[in-house]
Amino acid sequence: MNEHGFIKAIHNKVHPDVHKWKIHDTFTGGVPDVMYSGPAGVLFVEYKYIKQLPVKDTTLIRHSLSPQQNQWLERMNVSATSALVIGVGATAIIIQKDFMQNISKMKYTAGNCSRQSVADWIYKVTITDH
Repeated sequence: MNEHGFIKAIHNKVHPDVHKWKIHDTFTGGVPDVMYSGPAGVLFVEYKYIKQLPVKDTTLIRHSLSPQQNQWLERMNVSATSALVIGVGATAIIIQKDFMQNISKMKYTAGNCSRQSVADWIYKVTITDH
């Protein structure tokens, strides 16, 4: 699986009431991958997919978020919700602040959730009241 496949797998689980826009902007650097919207709000998500977790629990997972992507996410957090979603296999972790901070395998393992849980979180942010 790659990042495109990971995003598609989550989109297959997102409730149909959520409006999703897969952003493909070749002119402006750093634009998040997807914008989701609904009556409760707007959500911007940058997705990163890692092929496999490191062997050691203390090894940092390097997610390759660029400074421009970080700036967009930080800027969007002022008037909307934004997140970095890092996926590995069938799991993911949702990061809502300190986007540039790399996390360890141990932190990923302790905080990861299923793709369905990511889709449910997207629904909660955009359709239901936080």
